[in-house]
Amino acid sequence: MKERLRSEAKRLPWTLAKLVGGLISAIGFGGAVVVLTRRPDASWGGVLAWVLAGVIGLVLFLASSRSLARRTEAEESPPTGKERMKASALSWMILLILGALFLVIVLIVAA
Repeated sequence: MKERLRSEAKRLPWTLAKLVGGLISAIGFGGAVVVLTRRPDASWGGVLAWVLAGVIGLVLFLASSRSLARRTEAEESPPTGKERMKASALSWMILLILGALFLVIVLIVAA
């Protein structure tokens, strides 16, 4: 159990970097879309700043994802079929919950 906690603690900075990169990317590209679609006098400088933030977030996300995958491969043994099924189910549950949360937020904002 202690070894598992140490392993998770070592991967935590990469996981947080991946989360921050994804958020920056979503905000950057979303901001570019808002500027292009909501403002009649959108300047390319304003759009470029949002797109640049999105690209930086995407690069951070991909780099931390690859580093996290390499670290995970080096530290852990391959999961069994049952462990893979649990991880897959958990991933799908998180995806569905975040999707539902997104729809609720969109409905609240649109109302």
